[in-house]
Amino acid sequence: MENVRLWVLLLALTCFAAGLSAGMTLARPSATPVRFDEPFAEYRRAFQQRFQLEPERERLFGELLRNYQRDFDASRERVLAASRSQLEPELAELGLRYRQLIRDHVLPPARRDEFDQLAREWVPIR
Repeated sequence: MENVRLWVLLLALTCFAAGLSAGMTLARPSATPVRFDEPFAEYRRAFQQRFQLEPERERLFGELLRNYQRDFDASRERVLAASRSQLEPELAELGLRYRQLIRDHVLPPARRDEFDQLAREWVPIR
């Protein structure tokens, strides 16, 4: 009874265990658990709750969402690859502009030569 820290720790663990067991008891299980690493997991969960699909239709819906995400990613990669030649010079110019703004407006004048020296030594990431 003399060690207050032990009693506080015991009370905290008891509250944690009570909350965990209450959460597991009161949680409504869904027909198909939604994994949050799946594409559109929140949309899929909300869709399932709204329309209460049969298990076979839920499986089909999940497959369609995975295929949509795969096709979406492939399209995005294709467009980025095609426009990379236009994008690289624009990003290089943007980087130079912001480097100049940082040099002129963030750094005190006494530290700008040091920054310029470091900028000359840095190699662009490719």
